[in-house]
Amino acid sequence: MEWVEWQPIYLDIVKRLELDINRDREATALLTEILKDTDPQFLLQQLRASIEGRSVVICGAGPSLGRQLQNLKTSTNLASLVIVAADGAVSALLDHDIRCDVVATDLDGDVEHLKEMKQRGAILVVHAHGDNMDVVRFVVPELGEVLGSTQVEPTDRTFLWGGFTDGDRACHIVNEYNPEKIILAGMDFGDLVGSWSKPDHDSHFTADWRKRVKLEIAEELITGLLERTGVDHIFLNSTDEASLQ
Repeated sequence: MEWVEWQPIYLDIVKRLELDINRDREATALLTEILKDTDPQFLLQQLRASIEGRSVVICGAGPSLGRQLQNLKTSTNLASLVIVAADGAVSALLDHDIRCDVVATDLDGDVEHLKEMKQRGAILVVHAHGDNMDVVRFVVPELGEVLGSTQVEPTDRTFLWGGFTDGDRACHIVNEYNPEKIILAGMDFGDLVGSWSKPDHDSHFTADWRKRVKLEIAEELITGLLERTGVDHIFLNSTDEASLQ
């Protein structure tokens, strides 16, 4: 996505959540510096090759994810699908022994699970923003070859796909590479947050006001993206899983 297209959307989010644009830019500069010795082109080519023309399951970390993963395991041939996880959803995939091809993360999920999924072959797209600079500084060097993403002006090492939360950013990333179909699992936009979202929670928990606003933004961005691009898609939250067969 071009910055000129994303900028007005981003500025609206800044206003709604009272974000500090300069800190977002500082975070992007930090991630760019950390990735200065990484050539992203091979990973970008891998990303495109894994998604283009394929059916892709994008997993959010909502409370419904566990049930929907179980349904997918029994109703579809998972080997034929590309599996994309939004951060904490990686933990649910590991729980269900399901592979993951791509992860969109701002590193607030279980970092050890992210490392494990990367060791199994997943492409990690790591996002920098004003509130995660400490974890970016200490964790990214341990992850090895990753792609960087930003929500402000892109650099030669941090890319702008669009999206704000891990879930809707995963949708923007996938949409960029012309999938045949997008299947959205665990994309819950209610007041209950999935336990996989934060490693210090053993059960689902109620969203605070800030999380509720983020979920509203995620729903708006995903809905707008799918309507604008017209990509064939299924929301498992609102569609009978039997339609996948």
